[in-house]
Amino acid sequence: ANIEPFRGYRYNTDKIVNVGSVVSPPYYNMSEDDKDALYEKSEYNSVRLFSGRKYDTDTITDNAFSRAKQLLDSWIENDILIRDAEPVIYMYEQTMTIGGITYSNTNFVALVELEDIGSGVIMPCEKSHEVSMSDRYELLSATNADMSMISCIYMEQEKELYNLMNELREEKPDAEFSSDENLQQKIWKISYQPTIDFIVDHFKDMALYITDGQTRYETCLKYRNYMKANNPNHTGNEPYNYTMMSLSNSKSDGIVVLPVHRGVKAPKTFSEARFIANSQDYFKIEKIIVDSGDESLVETMVKQIMTVKPETRIAAYCGGDYFYRMVLMDNDYIKKEVYPEMSKEYCRLDLVSLNKLILDDVFHITEENYEEYVTPTRSYNS
Repeated sequence: ANIEPFRGYRYNTDKIVNVGSVVSPPYYNMSEDDKDALYEKSEYNSVRLFSGRKYDTDTITDNAFSRAKQLLDSWIENDILIRDAEPVIYMYEQTMTIGGITYSNTNFVALVELEDIGSGVIMPCEKSHEVSMSDRYELLSATNADMSMISCIYMEQEKELYNLMNELREEKPDAEFSSDENLQQKIWKISYQPTIDFIVDHFKDMALYITDGQTRYETCLKYRNYMKANNPNHTGNEPYNYTMMSLSNSKSDGIVVLPVHRGVKAPKTFSEARFIANSQDYFKIEKIIVDSGDESLVETMVKQIMTVKPETRIAAYCGGDYFYRMVLMDNDYIKKEVYPEMSKEYCRLDLVSLNKLILDDVFHITEENYEEYVTPTRSYNS
């Protein structure tokens, strides 16, 4: 992958004392109530930019995307957002506690040259959905700004970048704050040119595996292609040829990629018995009843699908004091019968089986109605 340092915009801590009050989770991981709370939290909360409110009175020229552009310009003009003076690669650390265990995940944040998905340089995590892409494309077109990092992991044979991170972590961070989710965050700016060159050179022969943000990545590709087609002087060095990514080392002891669950709105014709019967074509299914006196339903579900085995496990909850543990019977089915052109690792992702074998084959949810019926969330309790 080809990566570059860049001059990022960051909140001006002279004007925003509590940076934690203006950060927000990804747009797809928020309910309307969550969004309303963030709106009330600060007039400068980032949710106003990348997931602004939509109104029935919106027009082609006055809508969530045009308002995001106006806000962004205003915040820059009034020094709410200030740009770093020189191109840097950022090092970003998140520290969180999950299940009583504290994890620290450190990554580099840099511009990455856009490559077609599956080219061998950028590897996918799931199928994108056109409705989400359209929404993101309108925002990108209106603002001409990259406001949300795409998350990737990389795999290095030696721990040279990993060791470099440990060295850099000893220095005082340039920014440090926490958010409501009890997530501690630190940012370092790497401006020393030999260190930048070292990082850039090490990424040249490494592939990147998208863990979060494939829809946004494909949106950037679409935008690049449009800009390229309409720029007779295109050189390949323009900013639209790159996107901002966070790059996590797979060898990191603290790397945690939290799952994105799927809430499915059942159609009027939904039958739990028929759902289970149809799913048995692919899955071995066990109904597990939970005694509320022992532990919560959610905790039991999590424990029942956790495994170190190379197999796909899915928990399905339809209401009541029970759930279904679904274990894919043939781990190679997706590779053999559905996506033979994709890698074995991709085909064994739980999400791929969920999307294809359950949402598509059983619920018959299509591209056109996906966002009507499916709601992604990182919360177990949503």
